[in-house]
Amino acid sequence: MGRQELSWSRQYLFVAAVFALLFVVAFGLFAQLTISQLSRSYVEDVLLTGRAQAEELAKQFRGDGPLYQVVEKKKEALQRVSLSLARKEVIESVEVYDERGRLVWRTTTRSEGVPGGFPEAGSEFVPLPPAEHVMESQTSYQIRVPVEEIATVVVSISKPALEQRIALLRHKLVVRTALAGGATLTMMVLAFVFIGHLIKRNAELEARRLRDRELAALGVLAANLAHEIRNPLNALSIHLELVGEETSSNGAAGEAVALAKKEVSRLRKLVTDFLQYARPSPPQREPVEVAPWLRDVVALLAPECERAGVSLKVETTGGMLFLDRGQMTQVLLNLGLNALQALADVSVKELSLRAFRDGSQWVLAVEDSGKGIPPQELSRVKEAFYSNRKGGTGLGLAIADRIVAAHGGQLILQNRPQGGLSAQVRLPAAPEDVYTFPGGKT
Repeated sequence: MGRQELSWSRQYLFVAAVFALLFVVAFGLFAQLTISQLSRSYVEDVLLTGRAQAEELAKQFRGDGPLYQVVEKKKEALQRVSLSLARKEVIESVEVYDERGRLVWRTTTRSEGVPGGFPEAGSEFVPLPPAEHVMESQTSYQIRVPVEEIATVVVSISKPALEQRIALLRHKLVVRTALAGGATLTMMVLAFVFIGHLIKRNAELEARRLRDRELAALGVLAANLAHEIRNPLNALSIHLELVGEETSSNGAAGEAVALAKKEVSRLRKLVTDFLQYARPSPPQREPVEVAPWLRDVVALLAPECERAGVSLKVETTGGMLFLDRGQMTQVLLNLGLNALQALADVSVKELSLRAFRDGSQWVLAVEDSGKGIPPQELSRVKEAFYSNRKGGTGLGLAIADRIVAAHGGQLILQNRPQGGLSAQVRLPAAPEDVYTFPGGKT
């Protein structure tokens, strides 16, 4: 991860954290206001409900004679109303007073059962001013409803019970609000992660587009350079051949000419690799028998292995591949030659070339017994112009990786547990799974 990308990631995380904090604060303030409003609304609702119940009870005493006779006649109706009121957890008692303020009927709805009836003597009623219907004390609210001119119904609502009920509702609201807030915050976090992924992906695509544009311009430049450099190099190589024939008897001059020829060959290869990487040609696929083709590749590698003292092993199974024979041969030769160079400084020199089927893929594996690649360099060795070998162009693996990708496959490099490197070319087995460069032919 580059320094610029790391800085962008930190800025994005900081903005996301600030936004999440502001959301939590706003959600907390909203929850606090909602809870406060709930308390006020619940008290108002209970008082209105209590008044409605008191008015309903007052209807039982209208138009049926003296108050005491009405109470006696309508005991059952009063009991039913009292039971209905008992279901209201905050209503403490219901009392009926006559026109002189004496208690005629009382029902304590919050006690065991629903006891009620005529009260003991001495109970007195304190009348309110005509405009007031609710009286508040330290322990209760009293809702008073007059019954014509003969009585007054008083419904008492317990403040402790009301506060307990409000606390319970508040707790439920807090829990549900926390769950809703947590779910919302989780969705926001996931949204931020997804948006961050999209932004990062878009940045990668933009970087790839710019790189492709640069490579296109580089391809034009490489074509011109190759045309301008290759012809003089060919002429120089021919003249060096002639000079080498004339100086073959002169030891020092012959060595100088041989060194010059070697450098000219290296420059020619560099120009060719550079042109091939900058302007890749689409693969021309054809059906290829795996076993005969692999024998041809081995035949090309065998002389180099013999000169380097490397033991070459081949394992293959019969089958058919759909590929560009020339390009894929170049890939295996590049991997094989890289393996030979890795075996130069080891005592056990073994190189194996295997081809086998793995599910829906063909695997072409080039494995050696060398020292492998340092883990910190494995992710970079396929980059263009990256090489830790003296004299290397850093284009061999980059070209191989591009050719394999054009065939719809993968080039996987990994160190072997027993030592050495395993380079696996994984190709799709079916022709319809193969992809090409834009404009390529299948």
